[in-house]
Amino acid sequence: MMMILSCVNRARRTGFVSFSALLTFLTTPTAAPADTGIAARYPGDKNIASDPAVIFADDFESYTSPSQLRNNWDSAYQLPNIRIAAEAGNFFAGSKALEFSLPISITEVSNSLKKRLSPEQDTVFLRAYTKFDAGYSVTSSNHNGLRLSAKYPGPGVIPPADGTGFFLFLLQNNILGTTLAGETAPGYSHLYVYWPKQRSAFGDHWYPDGMVKPFSGDVGNQGEWLAFPNQYPDFKVMPNFLPQRNRWYCYELMVRANTPGQNDGEVKYWIDGKLISDFPDLNIRSISTLKMDEAHIGLHAAHSERVNKKWYDNVVIATQYVGPMAGASPIPSPTTAQLQNISSRLLIQTGNNVGIAGFVVGGTDAKKLLIRGLGPTLAQFNVTGVMQNPTLELHDGSGSLIATNDDWKDTQQAEIAATQLAPPADAEAAILATLQPGAYTAIQTGAGGGTGVGLIEVYDVDPLAASRLINISTRGQVQTGNNVLIAGCSLAGGSGSNDVVVRALGPSLVPLGVNNALPDPVVTLYDSNANVITTNDNWKDSQRSVIENLGLQPPNDLDAAILVTLAAGNYTAIVTDKNGSTGVGLVEVYATQ
Repeated sequence: MMMILSCVNRARRTGFVSFSALLTFLTTPTAAPADTGIAARYPGDKNIASDPAVIFADDFESYTSPSQLRNNWDSAYQLPNIRIAAEAGNFFAGSKALEFSLPISITEVSNSLKKRLSPEQDTVFLRAYTKFDAGYSVTSSNHNGLRLSAKYPGPGVIPPADGTGFFLFLLQNNILGTTLAGETAPGYSHLYVYWPKQRSAFGDHWYPDGMVKPFSGDVGNQGEWLAFPNQYPDFKVMPNFLPQRNRWYCYELMVRANTPGQNDGEVKYWIDGKLISDFPDLNIRSISTLKMDEAHIGLHAAHSERVNKKWYDNVVIATQYVGPMAGASPIPSPTTAQLQNISSRLLIQTGNNVGIAGFVVGGTDAKKLLIRGLGPTLAQFNVTGVMQNPTLELHDGSGSLIATNDDWKDTQQAEIAATQLAPPADAEAAILATLQPGAYTAIQTGAGGGTGVGLIEVYDVDPLAASRLINISTRGQVQTGNNVLIAGCSLAGGSGSNDVVVRALGPSLVPLGVNNALPDPVVTLYDSNANVITTNDNWKDSQRSVIENLGLQPPNDLDAAILVTLAAGNYTAIVTDKNGSTGVGLVEVYATQ
């Protein structure tokens, strides 16, 4: 069973509090050189509107009131929810940006700006800098982002299958229905689509890895490019991309309508100058008069349980690739500390009571990770009953086995030693693997059925990759005394703080087939000096509304959860049972920014 959670890694030992804590900076997608697009010729986007290939550009610097937007845009919907932002961090370049807000509401709200394209176009590029607010969380339908469309009549209509009607492509972030592996707010980037082969009256959702929602009775969640590869020979699977909240990104959407009668249409998008998704070999029209006539930016939700915000800046519409801004000196978003390290110490037994740690790689690039399973080393820290000979298994999100190891020197000795993170004891286990974005599970057991206290760790040894460890959790036996479940984590990479949710689950595991789950978990958070920061028994007893607003409420009332603002440093979460009972528990740590 795959259990996952948020955060991660690197290490230096500081007593029992952080069992691994070599702090590094969390990296984010690195922008491609800006010399590949129109923006390269206009540093800071200055005078970019004068380029012959540019249809329209707006940096929002000229406005003092949202009503003035209608001087340049053809429509501005829901002006009360639109603001010209001028505070540091909420504009990318210059001194102003556009802010859309979703008020707390049980009814649908749709904010947008619309630009008509005249003359209508066969190929359009739409670029904008965007940012979600730090706590952004929408659990309903949530259209947002960059849209290009042709003769779109409104929602709930399937285009004619003969390609004579209309089409729409919206680059958005949204958690649609069941959360995908590794997906957290604001959701994976993907395309919301109306086209002739549409599955649902309310649009299809295309993901970079080739998946399409909704489910089709013929091909399941496979996109046509996966189900019928001979018809889409140029399609390539790419990893899904999950942006961070409270961070500016350069999004760019390109739509090229096909030549009527040919499958040469294409839709693709870039984030920070890196190609994230590409859908070639498309046939989206059968008549040459069906051209793109509108471009939109917006923020919509069927309902919103909190005030959610999204900012846009430096919008450019063009007939050629625009690319990231050249020579910009943007005002950065306020610095936040990021979860950089997590390790879990637990009593590891056999069968269903082995040590299980799930983690998620997010971003666009593969990431090199070192996973360690320690036992004998723990005796140096006065831990008794340690596992004498740990073994590790690494599985992907489907459960397929990627790698195994017993003694770390048996395989990859030189490579692991080169990381300077080799396990201290020869009998301990380690796996060095380069992993694509997605969900993974590390399982620690004892060789020959051995049991004892063990430590599972994950290290990022490739911090410059355009990917990051974003989620981790650990499932294991929770007993008493020294055999409680302990998670150590570190925040780093920023001078500020971060809002962190720590959860301890027990009763919620029963529906998942765990019969000996911890009856009434309690979680206590400590600082690096072993001082108690906060504790919780039942999550609804305190902070209920703020945890629900983040969408991180535990499934069972007896589970525990805490939300706390933490500065950079090392911390420990200890899971016990309220009444001294024992059983299987799950400890999770989420960074909300």
